Amino acid sequence: MTKLFAILICLVFTLGIIVSSMGKVNSSIVKDGGLRDRAVDWIDKAVPAMNEDEQDNNE
Repeated sequence: MTKLFAILICLVFTLGIIVSSMGKVNSSIVKDGGLRDRAVDWIDKAVPAMNEDEQDNNE
């Protein structure tokens, strides 16, 4: 019974560490100026913007 309890406690602590790490990673992605904002900014810079003349021609 003691070995089973020890294995169970190890699993609980391991899952706790994993969940805590995922929370920190998630908060670093979602915060202002985080990875998501930088990725969106990078994509916006990579896609060329249309000029007003091009927009008029497309309409």
